[in-house]
Amino acid sequence: MHATELRPLSLGELLDRAFSLYRHNFSLFVGIMAIPSALTVPVSVLFFLNQSAGASGARPTPANVAWIVFVVLTFLILSVVVYPMAMGATTFAVSQSYLDQTITVREAYSKVRGQVGRICAAVFMAWLRFAGMMILIMIGAGIIVAIIAATVGVFARGGPRQILGGIVAVGIFLDYSAALVVGAVWALRYAVCIPALLLENLSSMASLRRSVQLTQKRRWHIFVAVVLAFLVAEVGVLVFQGPFLVTMMFTARAGQVPQWMPFAYAVSGAVGGAITGPLLIIVLVLLYYDTRIRKEAFDLQFMMSSLDRRAPAQSSPSPA
Repeated sequence: MHATELRPLSLGELLDRAFSLYRHNFSLFVGIMAIPSALTVPVSVLFFLNQSAGASGARPTPANVAWIVFVVLTFLILSVVVYPMAMGATTFAVSQSYLDQTITVREAYSKVRGQVGRICAAVFMAWLRFAGMMILIMIGAGIIVAIIAATVGVFARGGPRQILGGIVAVGIFLDYSAALVVGAVWALRYAVCIPALLLENLSSMASLRRSVQLTQKRRWHIFVAVVLAFLVAEVGVLVFQGPFLVTMMFTARAGQVPQWMPFAYAVSGAVGGAITGPLLIIVLVLLYYDTRIRKEAFDLQFMMSSLDRRAPAQSSPSPA
């Protein structure tokens, strides 16, 4: 992408550019996400096989328990190590492609080598802060609901308790729904911490602070973009897995699921994940650059650095 194309983007333009970037580099992004997606296949197959054995009424054997432990450990390793590597590789791939530079799957993963620890630490700290905020919000909402319930209990003596009980139930639902929304919006402060960590070579804590700074007054914009990208990705996975899921449900009612069905379901999910998984990361990296363009004139910085790189070549004497 030329420096003149770096400019602030509206939400529609940002999503359009994300899809365009994804379409023109389809094999690159799918190749990166194919590695963590492929590792989910044996995990999914083992999970469904153990679930089918449990549904048939058979008592779990030590071998079955060992398989379950293996599935859990594999999933944890996948989540903690492999997927952050893919996130980092995709981040570098989006950055290079967005700035009109070429990169391969191997080069993207080589760039993230040695960065996995910082990525995992940043993700862990962001989730820890989100969980802490959610707990505080839910405790506050629980106290409010308890006060409302106590007040309703006092005034409902001899009255229509069912109606008042319904009011309390609605109050609980609204309180905890509001807590979830507020917690999610608050978590968006860390939406661009991974791009900041990798592209600016920051520490884990510094990347969180940097993300909070960049996303200030931009969180509603980020929220809408992330939700849309997430929905598109989920729908894409459902398109691949849906037919197999429906077939498994009907065959399970008939008595037994064919042995090949869990494998087909797992493979279709892996294919869908590899194809749709990069989209959310692409949107986050573009949001990172968009906020830098708006707040720090990154487009001008990039243009000046491009001119500086070209100047020596232009000023060199021509051969006689």
